[in-house]
Amino acid sequence: MFQANSLVRKANISIRARRPREQDGWRYAVRRQQVTMDPRPSAERTLTFVYFRSFGCRFDRAGECTMCNYAAAERVDTESVVSSVREALAKQDHYDALGISPFGNMFDVSEVPAEARDAIFDMAAGTDAGIFSCESRPETLSGALIEETVGRLKGKRLFINLGLESANPWVQAHCVGKSLSAESYRAATAALREHGAFPVSNILLGAPFLTEEEAIESTVGTIRWALANGSHLCVLFPSNVKGWTLQEWLWERDIYRVPSLWSLVETLRRLGPDATRSVALSWYSASPTDPHRLNQVSDPLRAAPTTCPRCRETVIKNLDAFNAGAGFGVITGLSEVDCLCRAEWQRRVAAQTAEAGSLDARVLRAYDRIGTELLGGQWWDGNRDKVRSELEVSYDGSVVPA
Repeated sequence: MFQANSLVRKANISIRARRPREQDGWRYAVRRQQVTMDPRPSAERTLTFVYFRSFGCRFDRAGECTMCNYAAAERVDTESVVSSVREALAKQDHYDALGISPFGNMFDVSEVPAEARDAIFDMAAGTDAGIFSCESRPETLSGALIEETVGRLKGKRLFINLGLESANPWVQAHCVGKSLSAESYRAATAALREHGAFPVSNILLGAPFLTEEEAIESTVGTIRWALANGSHLCVLFPSNVKGWTLQEWLWERDIYRVPSLWSLVETLRRLGPDATRSVALSWYSASPTDPHRLNQVSDPLRAAPTTCPRCRETVIKNLDAFNAGAGFGVITGLSEVDCLCRAEWQRRVAAQTAEAGSLDARVLRAYDRIGTELLGGQWWDGNRDKVRSELEVSYDGSVVPA
């Protein structure tokens, strides 16, 4: 397994040390979205997702994931978690598909006490939702835990989202900054399927240091790999810039740029009609004025994928239709939209590709700047050779898991 790069971990820990404490009044957020949760053609669902306050992701505290900011930084007891979820669920009487999860890992007892988790599953079982969804790291799942959860939900279909991000181990370790083995992922999807649950892969478009062309190709390959290795559905996330992340630090210095929504459209176009049957989208319409924002003080949105104002409404409307179950014709139509910003995006992608050079050399140059400006020259002088050795396995653009 490729471990998250040591410089990325050190940089994230340094940035997150200055993160403000979450406001006391923030206990949960509710987000609703029209989606399809099975390969097309399938029914349109209204997915209501409840995110509740927790201790936060242990990998956040370890400095992993350049794009994430998922820790509240103080313990949240069982009673507080359960009462927050109970209050959120009382806001409506009917649920089509229901998701409940912290921002990190529902099955990590250091984040969500087992008693709280079981109480949440029991509350979900008491709703009329036909589908229940939550999020987990693959490493914390076991056959026994999945079997117990399926039993608690009393006949509801269980969907568990696994944060894959990229199936390329080099990109995962040095660009995303995440430690994850292909073996643990395969074991989790196999265990979920064995016990009648449905594995869903969360996949990132727009990891730092990649050109948009590299990002598109990496994402296309990752989705194909995930579907070939047990995933029921892939949820594709174009990356946003959040506060208190290394990605924000890079963005503020013009080292990172969020992917265009045209890159999202092109990713779907290259996947084609067969693979996109099993792809859903999330967080593609975020903006500082988006009513679906979760409004955490410690997790501000700084930048989000978009197009120009002339075509944005059309693009979002068509992506919404695709997400709710429309066929590949929607993507074909979007690929033929005639807008000046799409032509500019095409020119930018071509120019980036021509000028980029090798990814490993590009990453080392960015690491030089991070090490010098963020972590201090003394630390970087003493650790540069170690970090360079972690990058010695060259990136070749392929998606071949460890």
